[in-house]
Amino acid sequence: MDVKEMARILAVIAAAYPKFGIDNSGITLNVWYSMLGDLPYQAVQAAVQRHILENPFPPSIADIRRLTVELLTPPDKRVDANDAWGQVVRAIRMYGIYRPQEALDSMAPDVAAVIKAMGWEEICLSDNLNVIRGQFLKLYERKTAAIQRERLLPDSLRAQIAALAETKAIEEG
Repeated sequence: MDVKEMARILAVIAAAYPKFGIDNSGITLNVWYSMLGDLPYQAVQAAVQRHILENPFPPSIADIRRLTVELLTPPDKRVDANDAWGQVVRAIRMYGIYRPQEALDSMAPDVAAVIKAMGWEEICLSDNLNVIRGQFLKLYERKTAAIQRERLLPDSLRAQIAALAETKAIEEG
């Protein structure tokens, strides 16, 4: 998205929410553009429209970024915790303890990552799947929340954080 498109987005927000303040100095435009400029214009536009339809109050940058990232996430990557657990149960039934790779391959990547961390064999041998289910749901929610936080970061900010972490690692030696 370019600056002109961002200005159009802000104009739409201002039209929908008359008390939404846009300063004449361009600071508002620059801040919004720095936080949303890496996203496609059409996706941001759709997110703004959705927000306008669902909310009586003007959006924050975080609201629009969250909605845009949500719209850009393919449906097959949006697996809620209970559906993820369903994948695990199906894999246990179909592949059992002796075909772990096939079981992991049958799951969404995020689900498989949590199962690897928990241990496929331990899950299959457990006498109490309700306890395993509870542990899985907690771990899966944490993992998906971390992935979502990462997706919400603008590319420029993600690069800046990585550079800071690298500098810190070098300093600590």
